[in-house]
Amino acid sequence: MKKILLTIGIFAVFFNSCVKDDFLDEDLKNIISADNLYLNYSGFQAGLNGMYALMLLEKGNTPNNSNYVHDVITMSGTDVACDGLWSGWGTSTGINLYDGRFTPEDGNLLNTWSWIWRVVNAANTLINRAEEPSVDWQGANEADNIKKKNEVIGEARCVRAWAYRHLVNLWNEVPLVLEESTGTIIDELRFPATRADIEAQMEADWLFASENLPSVAAVPGKVSSAVANHYLAELYLVWGDNGKAEQYANKVITSGDYQLVTERYGVEKDQPGTPFTDMFINGNINRNQGNTEVLWAWQREYQVNGGESGNSTERRMKVFAYWMWPIDGVSLAVTEGRGGRSLFGFMITKWSIDNFGVGDDRGGYYGLRKFYIIEEGDNLGDTDFSVGDTLWMDWSQPEQGGITRKWPSVTKFDWAPEGNLAIGWTVKETPYIRLADTYLLLAEALMKQERYGDAAEALNVVRRRANAPDISAGDVDIDFILDERARELLMEEHRRYTLIRTGKYVERSNAFNARAAGNITDQYKYMPIPQEIIDENPDFPQTIGWR
Repeated sequence: MKKILLTIGIFAVFFNSCVKDDFLDEDLKNIISADNLYLNYSGFQAGLNGMYALMLLEKGNTPNNSNYVHDVITMSGTDVACDGLWSGWGTSTGINLYDGRFTPEDGNLLNTWSWIWRVVNAANTLINRAEEPSVDWQGANEADNIKKKNEVIGEARCVRAWAYRHLVNLWNEVPLVLEESTGTIIDELRFPATRADIEAQMEADWLFASENLPSVAAVPGKVSSAVANHYLAELYLVWGDNGKAEQYANKVITSGDYQLVTERYGVEKDQPGTPFTDMFINGNINRNQGNTEVLWAWQREYQVNGGESGNSTERRMKVFAYWMWPIDGVSLAVTEGRGGRSLFGFMITKWSIDNFGVGDDRGGYYGLRKFYIIEEGDNLGDTDFSVGDTLWMDWSQPEQGGITRKWPSVTKFDWAPEGNLAIGWTVKETPYIRLADTYLLLAEALMKQERYGDAAEALNVVRRRANAPDISAGDVDIDFILDERARELLMEEHRRYTLIRTGKYVERSNAFNARAAGNITDQYKYMPIPQEIIDENPDFPQTIGWR
C-alpha cells in the first residue's frame, strides 16, 4: 500500500531523539543511513531511541495543527470526554456530533494514520536488521550477544504490537506489514489483513517481549516484560480468554517489582496532597524518583538537548482555559500553581465529574480542579472579590462544548517552567501505564469468570489507595468496572478502546456524553480510512460504515 509503505529513510527523528542524558548520549554525528547505523549494539540503541521519540508524538501535536493531539480520537466522543473550547475543530467536535465535519478527508485523521505507520516501520526496521549476521552485538561472549540481540528485538516487537493496538482499535482491519519499507509498492500488502491475524501477530510480539525483556527496564522510558504482560492481559480479555488475562495480569502484580503508591513521596511530599496525585508531579514520575507503580513512563526534559523532542500538548488540550476570559468578572493570571497556560481542546464530561464519590482522592481537591483561589496578580475588575476568595466552576448543567466557560479539569497534566509560564507545551515525563490499570484488567478477568468476590478485592486494592470505600461482590459488574476505570484513569486511558473491547462504546457514549447523545451508533465504532489513502489505492476498502 503506497501511503503506508513510504520509506522514512533513516527516520530523521534519530538525530533529535535523545530524551535523557543517560537514555541517548550516543555520538550520531557521522550516522547518515540505516546501513551504517545498524552495525553494532550501540547503533541499535540509537535506533531504539529514535523509535521511542516517534512514539512520544501520541501526546504531541500533528505537523499541520499545533492545537490537536493524536490521542484526541482515543478519548473524546466517549462517556468521559467531549470537545471543549475549540468546538469548531472538525476532529474534536466531529467525533462527538458526527454532523458532517468529521469525514475521511479530515487532515488530523491522516496525520494520525501516517504517524502510527511510521512507528510500525521504525520497529520493523530494527527487527529486520537485527537479523543480519554481521551485526557486532558487543557482548562479553556469545550468550551475551544473543541476549542483547533478543532484547533489542523484544523492545521493537513490543512497540510494533503497541502500534497495531492503535491501528486495530481505530480502524479495525489494516494491512499487516512486518518488513522494513523501502518505498516500493508491495502488491500483496495492498489489502487489509483480518483483525484475527493482526491480533495473533500482536500476541506473538508481546510474548517474545515478555520472554526476552527484564521485568523492570534498566533505562527509564524503555518497555519491559511487565509492559508486554500488561498488554497481553488486555488482549486476552478482547479474545474472551479470561483465564489467560488473569494469568498475565498477575505476572505483573505478583512479580514483586511493582507496588501501588499508597504513601506520600517525592518532591512535594511535605506539602498538601495525596499519594495518588503525587504520581503526576514533575520529578515524581519515574521509578528512580520513588514511583513504584509506574510500569512505563514516557521521558521528556525541559531545556535539555533532545529532551524536548515529542513535546506533549496534553495540558494545552485537557486543562481548563482559566486565563482566557473573566470568571465571575475576575481575570486570572497564568501561574505555575494553576498548571500553566492551557487551551481546553477537549473536556471531561459532567458524568465523569459526578462519577467520583465523596472523599475519593482522585476527584478531590488535589485531583480535580473544581475552583480557583484568587491570588495577587489577578485582575479583580469591578467585582467585590478579594485575594483569597474562591471562584467555583459550574458543572450543574451538561457539557456544551465551546460555550462552556467554567468547567473542572484534572490536575494530572499541570506543568509550567519557572520563567516561561506561557509555554504552549508540556516537557515533563508522562506515566503511560500504571499498576492500577493492571489491577483493573485483573478485576475484569475475574468478573468474567464469575469470581465476583475476587474481582471486588482487586478493585478495592485500587480504591483503598484513593480513600474510596470498599465494595462487595454484589457491586461488581462490567459497568462498575468501567466506572472505576474512569475514576482511576480519567484522561489517561484510551477510553474508546476500552469501551469497544467491552461492547459498551455506543451505549455509554450516548448515555453519559451530552454532546454525543443520540449521535453515536455502531457505524462510528471505527475511524474512516483517510481519503488520500483511498484515492491513491482505489481498490482499498473503506471502513464499514464510511463507505
